[in-house]
Amino acid sequence: MDPFNIEVKYKFDRFELDQNKDLVPPLEGQVIPLMEVVKRVWIEPYTAQAGDLFIKKYAPKQFVLVGSPSYNANGTITLGTAEGGRKIVLYTVNSFESTAESEVKQQLHTIHHEFAHILHQTINYPIEYKNITPGGYTSTWFNYSNTQALSLGFITSYSRAAPDEDFVEMISTMLVEGRSGFNAMVASAPASAQPLLRLKEQIVVKYFKEAWNIDFYALQTATHGAIEKVLKPQA
Repeated sequence: MDPFNIEVKYKFDRFELDQNKDLVPPLEGQVIPLMEVVKRVWIEPYTAQAGDLFIKKYAPKQFVLVGSPSYNANGTITLGTAEGGRKIVLYTVNSFESTAESEVKQQLHTIHHEFAHILHQTINYPIEYKNITPGGYTSTWFNYSNTQALSLGFITSYSRAAPDEDFVEMISTMLVEGRSGFNAMVASAPASAQPLLRLKEQIVVKYFKEAWNIDFYALQTATHGAIEKVLKPQA
């Protein structure tokens, strides 16, 4: 992705990855379809709202692609990682299909999640976010379902891992699911959890405006619209 000075590394290099994991190289035929979707659903919406310089300055300078998932000892699967704002590693590349909604949303959720980490590590989010659901964070988040997490005011089970993960999961879910999809998720939560999710939403929107001068709802509309166009190109 030359215009944005982002290197896409798909040739297998063990030194870029966790050497204790059994990983599979990406299939070369998967690289262009995946990165084209990344460009359309991550770069272009942000560029439209924040300008070229924003992406050129804050986007990671390297994407490293891995064909397989990265399996963890606790039974969970790592789908992506961000390292110091410099590099994003994307896994499960070999199973990616640009016409499969679950695959597109999974990869884009991962990218938006990791990029949100870069943003809050540059300008931190308000501390009051950590006080909305302070008792719900747990290192064993993977033992709970998304439905259970939602009932406690967390948008996904992984949100319960830590406040930082909660914050970026909110951003990623709101962007990928769009406003109507996110509203449906909130509406499905118990009445006691809905105000907690709405307060988190308000802080996310305020953070994007005050820290980055980005209209989050406009970004959300553009991102979800781009996903729809990828999945239904004739629509």
